[in-house]
Amino acid sequence: MAGPTQVNNEEHWSGKAAFTLAAIGSAVGLGNLWRFPYVAGENGGGAFVLVYILCVAVIGLPVLVAELMVGRRGGGSAVSAVARLARNSGNTVAWSVLSWVGMIACFLILSFYSMIAGWVIFYLVEMVRDLFTGIDQQGLGAIFGGGFAGETEADINNKLRGLFQNPAMVMVYHAIFMGVTVFIVARGVKGGIESAVTILMPAFFIMLMVLVVFSLVQGEALMALDYLFKPNFEILGQRLTDGSMLTNALGQAFFSISLGSVMMVTYGIYMGKDQSIPSSARTVVVADTGVALIAGLAMFPIVFQFGMEPAAGPALIFNTLPLAFQQMPFGALFGIAFFLMATFAALTSSIALLEVSTAFADGDRDLSPEKKKSRRLYGAVIIGFACFLFGIAHIYSMVPTETPNFFNQWVPLDFGIFAGSTIFDFADKLTSNVMLPLGGLLISVFAGWVVTSSSAREEIGFKSERMFKIWHVLVRYVCPIAVGAVMVYGLIP
Repeated sequence: MAGPTQVNNEEHWSGKAAFTLAAIGSAVGLGNLWRFPYVAGENGGGAFVLVYILCVAVIGLPVLVAELMVGRRGGGSAVSAVARLARNSGNTVAWSVLSWVGMIACFLILSFYSMIAGWVIFYLVEMVRDLFTGIDQQGLGAIFGGGFAGETEADINNKLRGLFQNPAMVMVYHAIFMGVTVFIVARGVKGGIESAVTILMPAFFIMLMVLVVFSLVQGEALMALDYLFKPNFEILGQRLTDGSMLTNALGQAFFSISLGSVMMVTYGIYMGKDQSIPSSARTVVVADTGVALIAGLAMFPIVFQFGMEPAAGPALIFNTLPLAFQQMPFGALFGIAFFLMATFAALTSSIALLEVSTAFADGDRDLSPEKKKSRRLYGAVIIGFACFLFGIAHIYSMVPTETPNFFNQWVPLDFGIFAGSTIFDFADKLTSNVMLPLGGLLISVFAGWVVTSSSAREEIGFKSERMFKIWHVLVRYVCPIAVGAVMVYGLIP
């Protein structure tokens, strides 16, 4: 039986807390701030939450345990970890294709995620600038007023469109965000990623809780609680009948925990042997689900207070909430805190996205610490710059069509779910509907059927043989079928 791999000069998290913060940071992103509350409300509220929790427990948690096991057992990078475990199990190293799928998906996602994070930074800067302008004109009393004071509803609604019409400005914010991400990742696991998340994640949680308390006190708390948690069994029955409830819950559970992208395989590589994989995985899924629910309580009371549309999707962040910030007391401060929190959430996710490829560039050979540090620096800079360049295509694809350019006219694949999709929409659908589910399907099959039972049992360290057998059945049979169903459903136009 092959024992656990030890790779020389490999960095590790300093402890469980550091890993947990980093893993939660990779999972908690901009999608948690709008997608989960919206999907829950539109799919039966509390009924959906129950189905979602079931999906997290039965699908998300076992796959997360599998990814962490593969990473820590294999070591090196996501690619070399899978190849090494396959070889030790007497199988072909071609299984490492699952890591390449995840790595390419992370690259594509980061290229447009950085652009969207740039929009968030733009709104943060706009709200700070507006507040200081108000203080300059009205004195400190402006602090107690709303955000974007003096602007009309049309002005606020047109801010994002105006930003799209100015690709040069978007590129500046895109470059700033990508530059910060590269700087953190280039400094290494402990000196960069761990140092960043130990500051960013506590700050994120503090701001989130402050915003929740303020929102519940100032807004329509009962309406928000009803929207998010009251079971609507009529909708539940309809959505279970047509299959959309289960696929929505599975999809949300899968993507919310960053599965299929090998981010968790990469973070698992840095786990020490004294850290419990089952315990760490449970902490991550509970925290991620909790953040998604709490984020809804930070936003929807304010949305309902001003009679706005909660089912706005991404527009909730960039149109609906800014309008609410304008009308509410302390709206300027609330808006600044919200967009700062969103920036932190975006940054912790982007760090994980870039780390997947950087860990591969870091090398898996017996290199000196100085050589590994140099390879990491060059890898982070080169890959980050490539993401920045690719992101420019996304930026120009968002320019309104009345100002035509190559990227807002080009449709890479004009069929099926990709019909009519520009490069940004294409990359979004390709990663979320194809590559991530495919990666999750492959990692489930790999962990369940390729990695030997003895290796998996030893590495995971369940407290009982019964728990291991339950996990093994889930990851062998239930997870591949469920993830495959999500993938097929996502490919239906």
